[in-house]
Amino acid sequence: MKISDRTAGFSYAIRDVIAAANEVEAKGHKIIKLNIGDPIKYGFKTPKILTDPLRYVEEENYNYYADSRGILEFREAIADYENNKYNVGVTAEKVIATAGVSEGIQMTLMSFTNPGDRILIPGIHYPSYSGNGTIFGNDMQYYKTAVEDNYYPDPDHLRSLMNDRTKLVFLNTPNNPTGSVYPEKVLKEIVDIVGEYDACIVSDETYDLLVLDEGLKHTATAEVAKDVPVIAYNGFSKVFLAPGWRLAYAYIHDPLGKIEEPWDGLNKLTRLRLCASTPLQKAGAEALKQDQSSYLPETIKLLKERRDLIYNRLSEMDGIVVNKPEAAFYIFSMISMDQFKWKNDKEFVFDYLRKKHILTVFGSGFGPFGNDGFRMVYLPTLEEIDIAMNRLEELLRENRI
Repeated sequence: MKISDRTAGFSYAIRDVIAAANEVEAKGHKIIKLNIGDPIKYGFKTPKILTDPLRYVEEENYNYYADSRGILEFREAIADYENNKYNVGVTAEKVIATAGVSEGIQMTLMSFTNPGDRILIPGIHYPSYSGNGTIFGNDMQYYKTAVEDNYYPDPDHLRSLMNDRTKLVFLNTPNNPTGSVYPEKVLKEIVDIVGEYDACIVSDETYDLLVLDEGLKHTATAEVAKDVPVIAYNGFSKVFLAPGWRLAYAYIHDPLGKIEEPWDGLNKLTRLRLCASTPLQKAGAEALKQDQSSYLPETIKLLKERRDLIYNRLSEMDGIVVNKPEAAFYIFSMISMDQFKWKNDKEFVFDYLRKKHILTVFGSGFGPFGNDGFRMVYLPTLEEIDIAMNRLEELLRENRI
């Protein structure tokens, strides 16, 4: 039996590199892994404000099938949390619980698009967008996000890609894999462009509270969207350091009711998977009522130290073009390929792995504007980052033309 066309047509670079890493490890080599954004694998701990409420699983028996949209307590807590952070005016009726943001993205495409409908995606993006777009037969167009513009979206290029079949425009700020925080001015320009069409913005804001520098802040797209519909996604994987929980949520901003039908369709899809985890929703609802200062400032301090080290090391390397990430825990660098022997970014990544035992992810796996680039996480210790940078300097020196 052959694999289905829809499955054969996509890849997921972040995890695809692991097979090659397993081969290297099988030969007895220790690998420094800079490929995946899982803070727990690097010694960070899930905060007690999230884990302590798991006692309700036993005390109050939160082990039942919940409302497919999410337990009311969770949806109310999400609405309060988002309204306190940003003035978005969301209510519990406009919130759903999802098993990770990735499930929400998948259900959004299922409900809002048909095969052939156009979706716009950042030129360098989280691969779930394009992977699911491939599965559902969408006409995917990639708007410019280039290193010389700090990987911010280019509104003029985005406008040139819009047409009457455009249904969704994806935004991701703070961004994975670049760490860029989109300026409010750019978001407003995109809102105005999308408002000229019968389209909706999908805003992935998973890293919103992991902005690393004082004076810089995340702007929620729904805050500046006026009457343009927005589906916003967020979750507990990154800010709450709980990636394995697969607990997330979506809410909509839709003052004119433009997306009521597909939103109802999305709610219907939640019934197909019965519900997101009931005990984890209870724990999440309780955590959202607590002060995040018990862990978040220290998390940001640790991330900033690591960010500064890896950025300073990379910026000193001839042939590497890099911007300082503004948020999250990723850094995306471009390689001046004309200075080296490698043909492309994929060849470089596998060379770095096999010769220096450092695992990263090739930039082309994040979209066409990522060609000749690579992504690293700066979650490891300062010592491990230094080792990885020393080995990178060696590799660049050995392969310079």
